[in-house]
Amino acid sequence: MKNKGFTLVELIAVLIILAIISLIVAPLILNTVRRVKNDTNKRSIDGYGRAAQYAISNYELKQLPYPDSFDELEIDYHGNKVECETSRINPDHTIYLSKCKVNGKLVKDDKNKDGYYHFGILKMTNQEYVDTYGKNLEDALKKYYDEHNEYPEDYTTLALKELDKEVACDVDVNIDGTVYLTNCSVNDEYVMDDTSDDGYYQYGEILTAVKYLLSRTNSKDVINYTEGNTHEMYTFDHEATEQTPALTDYRYIGNEPYNYVKFNGEELWRIIGVFKVEDENGNLDERVKIVRNTKLDSDMAWDSSNVNEWKNATLNTYLNVNYYNELSEISQSMIATSKYYLGGIISSNVNAETFYSGERGTTVYNGRSIMWNGKIALMYPSDYLYIYSLGIDDVCYNYGYQCAIRKNGKPANGWIHNTNSNSYQWLLSPRSDADYLVFFIYNSGNLHNSSYNLRNLFGVRPVAYLKPNVKIKSGDGSIDNPYEFEL
Repeated sequence: MKNKGFTLVELIAVLIILAIISLIVAPLILNTVRRVKNDTNKRSIDGYGRAAQYAISNYELKQLPYPDSFDELEIDYHGNKVECETSRINPDHTIYLSKCKVNGKLVKDDKNKDGYYHFGILKMTNQEYVDTYGKNLEDALKKYYDEHNEYPEDYTTLALKELDKEVACDVDVNIDGTVYLTNCSVNDEYVMDDTSDDGYYQYGEILTAVKYLLSRTNSKDVINYTEGNTHEMYTFDHEATEQTPALTDYRYIGNEPYNYVKFNGEELWRIIGVFKVEDENGNLDERVKIVRNTKLDSDMAWDSSNVNEWKNATLNTYLNVNYYNELSEISQSMIATSKYYLGGIISSNVNAETFYSGERGTTVYNGRSIMWNGKIALMYPSDYLYIYSLGIDDVCYNYGYQCAIRKNGKPANGWIHNTNSNSYQWLLSPRSDADYLVFFIYNSGNLHNSSYNLRNLFGVRPVAYLKPNVKIKSGDGSIDNPYEFEL
């Protein structure tokens, strides 16, 4: 009797069965191998962690000061290479490791919320609870802004990630969605820090108007207007003068800067720039300098006695008494007493930098003051001419007397003159060789300094420096969405 072999159909059936078995068994084997390998890696992390913990215990045995950071530990470990993204010493001097790699491979554990294997338990300090709360709040604010294109009026309505301790703080939300936390408590225990001004541990910083505007400013490497025309400020370095050290200031130039701001209620003002200015005690700090967008309703004399001494001028008295007292209380509270320089020069047919140096110099007419401390004044001639810098209008920048309306493919006038066309405008600086002349902007845009005495009725645009702690509440500086300030 002959042996009968397998038919082709039977062979195919066997192969299919074997394939099915392999599909079932192979993943089980692979998973088992991975699990064993992962468990081995976990044991490596445990061994490394125990070695680190032993290193910590040696400090106590030897009565040595505990190390400030994990990196200072001398760990005696000889197993597989362990590298952890989080390697820390807890406040109770226990070790916590997480996001560890063993021989370059991340060690996972789906039993933990973050999916990583841990050694030890993370025990955060109260300061770390405050930091985590601050980061969670910023994440929630960003999510809210992405969905609503604005920040919520009440941040307490935001859904935050839960912490295992209760954190409560005084919260300031900055215009960019970052937060400043202070006066914080964790489980009703205040978190102190004797290195801070108020004695409390703080997270983040208050983003003042100065810091916010400077964060958007063109660097000093941008020396051409068109290359940096993002509607923001440009950077200018100045050499030392007779009254000031070498300084850097930041100015809005051209004809289309985003420097509109609501001030004194619904009035539109403009930001000239950010400048380092002395207060009445000689302290130098950076302040935002603003000017009214349009002149006051009534033209006025610079001085009714026709004397170019600003500290006694009738316009000075009006601005710092009558006009100041008519401002809103919140606007008054924002204005800083600042030093205004009264140095003079003779000719108006010079460039912006020459004016800048002369204003801060000591060349004045016989007996005149070289500076004045106060709240409200007028623009310098240099404030006007710098808007034509960096190639906007070289004639206006270099020869103020010859500056007039120009439309040769460049911004016409510049923002200071553009909103006040057909109006003469008084400036702060006197001529150094005469007792009754000061500089002013002619209605065509030229810078003048001659013939018109101080009794003439010209346009007046008040100028003020804001206190360093003023913040931007809202807006982007455009005419449709001007900045709003707050203290």
